[in-house]
Formats: sequence, structure tokens, C-alpha cells
Amino acid sequence: MQASGQPRFLVLEGMDGTGTTTIAGLVADGLRARDLRVRLTAEPTDGPLGRVLRRHLRGEIELDPAATALVFSADRADHLARSIRPALARGEWVVCDRYLLSTLAYQGAEGVSREAILAASSGFDVPDLTVVLQAADEVREERMAGREGRERYEEPSFNEGLRASYVDAIELLRRAGHTIDVVDAAAPAADIAAQVLRRLDTL
Repeated sequence: MQASGQPRFLVLEGMDGTGTTTIAGLVADGLRARDLRVRLTAEPTDGPLGRVLRRHLRGEIELDPAATALVFSADRADHLARSIRPALARGEWVVCDRYLLSTLAYQGAEGVSREAILAASSGFDVPDLTVVLQAADEVREERMAGREGRERYEEPSFNEGLRASYVDAIELLRRAGHTIDVVDAAAPAADIAAQVLRRLDTL
């Protein structure tokens, strides 16, 4: 059955360079082509807390990892109240570039308790589907090579710990009842988006 009717909440996740932003945009376009109303959004948000986080990611300010996790959670609470829940209530599909899994993985890799992050998120909406994009480090590095400057978590030295942290974070969320698919991000972007749309048709 082709996706229609009941709006869904989809999240795209993955390490930097896996293409979450690109795939989120393509999936949103694919849903709009089905005459569905779509809210395409992202975290950190463009709200006041999200702007603080973006400054942290660019290295303009320094936040302790535990504080960073809390600000991400606060930005998410604002995101849900200001954007995601109202969109779903209006009958719009929500496609979000990053959500709870990113905080569990990235701040977990910095030593913050994932269980504590999850506990702070107990009242947050659970996505209908989270798609995690995975690609080899050399593929990711090639994609990021043309970017101007590096954000805090894009340094190669962070990769190994982050990759392991994603595995642990995925397992934790699956135990908490989240539906998570892992997808090969080395494939062409259009093919990945088509795969995600087919998966949405099964929900």
C-alpha cells in the first residue's frame, strides 16, 4: 500500500557525511509528489536553543558534554511543541534530519550516560520510523572534503568512538520500542530515498 492518509513521523540519522540532510529532502519531495503535506525539519533547530548548539558545533562556544546533552534535549522539547506535534496534528507528514538517536550517539561517545539522556526524553514522541544511514569512513570523508571548515564532531579522531556509540544507542532505543532500520548510505541518494519511501509504505 502506498503511503497516504495517516501522517507519519520519520527521522533520518547517521554519522556526518552519510547524507542525512540530502535523503531527508529527497524523501520529503517524494512524499509531496504523492500529494501529501510534509513538514521537513532538522535538529539542532533554528530556535534559540538550537542556535546555541550550532555555535557549539562550530567551536564558537564551549559546552560541557553533559550540558550539551541537556541543551539538545531542551531544544528537542521546544521542537516537538513548536513544530513537530502541530504539524502532525494538521495531518502533515514530518521528516526530521536527526533526533534523539544523535544525542544518544554523539554525547554518549563523549561519556554522557545514554540511560540518563533517554530518561530525560521519556515524554518525547517516538518516531514511526528511524532510518540510520551507514557508510565507510573513506566514503564519508570524500563527501565532506568539499565542506568549508569542520564542525566539532566531524574530526576523523572522533569516528571510531562514535561508530561504536551508534551501535549501543541503536540497541538502547530498540529495547525502548523504537523502530530503527539501518541502510547502506554508499548507494546513490535517489535509490536510498526510494528505499525509505517503500519502507514507509509498509507502516
